[in-house]
Amino acid sequence: MSTKTIRILGAGAWGTALALLWSRDQSPSPHDASIELLARTANDATTIRRTQRNARRLPGVELPTSIRIGSADEAATALAPGDVFVVTIPSADLTVETARRIVEAAGTAPILVASKGLSSNGARPTEVLESAGADLSRVAVLSGPNLASEIAVGKPAAAVLAGEATLGEELRNLLVRPTFRLYLTDDVVGVEIGGALKNVIAIAVSGVRALGYGENAAAALLSRGVAEMARLAEACGGRTETTCGLAGVGDLVLTASNTGSRNAKLGALLASGLSVQAAVDTIGATVEGIGTAHGALHLAAARKLELPITAAVVAALDGGASIEAIARGLLGRSPAQEWRHSS
Repeated sequence: MSTKTIRILGAGAWGTALALLWSRDQSPSPHDASIELLARTANDATTIRRTQRNARRLPGVELPTSIRIGSADEAATALAPGDVFVVTIPSADLTVETARRIVEAAGTAPILVASKGLSSNGARPTEVLESAGADLSRVAVLSGPNLASEIAVGKPAAAVLAGEATLGEELRNLLVRPTFRLYLTDDVVGVEIGGALKNVIAIAVSGVRALGYGENAAAALLSRGVAEMARLAEACGGRTETTCGLAGVGDLVLTASNTGSRNAKLGALLASGLSVQAAVDTIGATVEGIGTAHGALHLAAARKLELPITAAVVAALDGGASIEAIARGLLGRSPAQEWRHSS
C-alpha cells in the first residue's frame, strides 16, 4: 500500500478542517495519506506546532501530531504524481504570482482548488492557475455545503469534485472518507461559479432575515439567487444543473442559514447599521463575498447579464446604500418569468 502526500496551502479554518478530515481513518481509501498543512508564515507554523491547535481560526480543536505543520515560505520536498496539492487560501490572495509558486511547488502532482471566490475582475481560481502555467487537465475543484467546524470534528458531509474524469476518480480514491462523500462532475465552471456566487447571495439573504422580513422573504430571495447563479454559470460555459446541486443550492442554503458563516454574518452586521469596514473588523477574517460580488458584476457586465441581487450587494458594499433600502427594492421588483436562460 503506497503512502500519498496531501499538501494543503492555507491554515485557515477550512484548510485546517481538511487536514483533520484526511488525517483520520483512511478506509475506504486504498491509500495511506501523509498530511502537510502550510501556514502563511513560519511564525504561524511554529505557534500551531507548539500548541497543536489553530486557536485563531479553528478554536477548541486539537491537531494530531501526524499532521506535519510547515509554512508557505519554507522549502518542501517535491511532490510525486500521485500526491495532491490542495489550495485553500482566500481567492483574493490567489494572484498570478502566487499561482506561479503553486504550480512550481506542485510539480507533477495534481492541484485541487478548495477556495471559493472570484478575483475582482471575475477570474475563477482555475483561470488564474492556467494563466500561471498550470495544465488544466491536472487541476480539479472541490466545493459543497461544508462547514469547517463540522468537518473538523468528523460530522458527515458531501461535496463535489470537478475536473477531467480520470483525475476525478484518482482524487476521489485518495480523498473520500467514511464521513465525506464525494460526487464527480466535469463542470468545473459551474462548480466554481456556484461556490463563489453563493457567498454574495448569502450576504443579501442574511441581511433580509436580520431586518425581520421573515423566512418567506428570505426563501424567495435565496431562490432568485439560484437563478442568478445559474444564469452566470451558463453564460460562462457551465451548466444550470450544477448550480442546482451541492456546489450551488446546497452550499447556498448552508451559507445563508443561521450557521455563523462569515458572509451571513456580514449581511446581518450591515443590516444592523455597521459600515463594511466595521463589519469586517468584527468578523476578523476574510469575507469572500466582498471581492466576489465585484468580480461577478464584472462578468455580468461583459456578458450583458442582469444580476439584480449581486448588483444590490455591491451597492451596499461600495455606495453605502442601506440593506433595508436594498431589500425593499429587490422584493418590490416587477414580476417576470421565473426562469430565464442566459442566451
